[in-house]
Amino acid sequence: MTIGFWFFWVLGLALTTLVGAYMVNNHRKRGLAALSTFLAIYVVGANILVPRLVVFPLFGLSLVLVTGSIIWPYTAQLSDMINEIYGKKSAYVAAALSYFSNLMFVSFVQLGAQFVPIWDAPQEGWWSSYFGVAGRVLLASISSYTAANYCDIRIFSRIKVWAATREGTLGNLLLYSGLRSALSDGANMIVDNIVFYTIAFIGTMPFSVLLGIIGSSMLVKFVLGQIDVPFYWAFRVLTRNVSRDF
Repeated sequence: MTIGFWFFWVLGLALTTLVGAYMVNNHRKRGLAALSTFLAIYVVGANILVPRLVVFPLFGLSLVLVTGSIIWPYTAQLSDMINEIYGKKSAYVAAALSYFSNLMFVSFVQLGAQFVPIWDAPQEGWWSSYFGVAGRVLLASISSYTAANYCDIRIFSRIKVWAATREGTLGNLLLYSGLRSALSDGANMIVDNIVFYTIAFIGTMPFSVLLGIIGSSMLVKFVLGQIDVPFYWAFRVLTRNVSRDF
């Protein structure tokens, strides 16, 4: 793993966490718009990176997964941040708008594909193969995103309500906020991987290979999702005096 990877990965998380916390603290009404925008950026970015398979070294293993899996865990984290302050209804709306943004990007690609390019055929072939979204992959993406976010938001919200009267001290605040973030994000990563890869790729490759990719992606997303937790703690501590909706 290169230093560059961790630099850009941590930078992205730090910026969204700090800017999100600032907006929530100082402009609560606009904070929802800011967090929803960050969520849409991560969702669209992750889906743009889906066609690129990479090898991700982890615990001495060389895991094969799509590049989008590397930034996908933070979509769950942003959903948690929205849910924490604005409640589960706002989290559902933000998730829906984020995926609508992704569908708009797909439509823009199809719009651009209607014109005759001026570059040569190999370049056009690469562009078409990378950005041309098959209907099956799009269906897989919609299905997995819907199922994973429903589980994530529901689990997070239930633990948040249960822990609402138990977070009086800083220690309890970190304990219970970390618990709901870790459990809800873990469920998100598991459901997303199983649903997406099953719909998108079953029958297109040997089942053993498909299981390997699902396992690799799930492991990487789960580990990165748990590493995200300190950033959620930072957001929770920075916004601890902000009123919350349930």
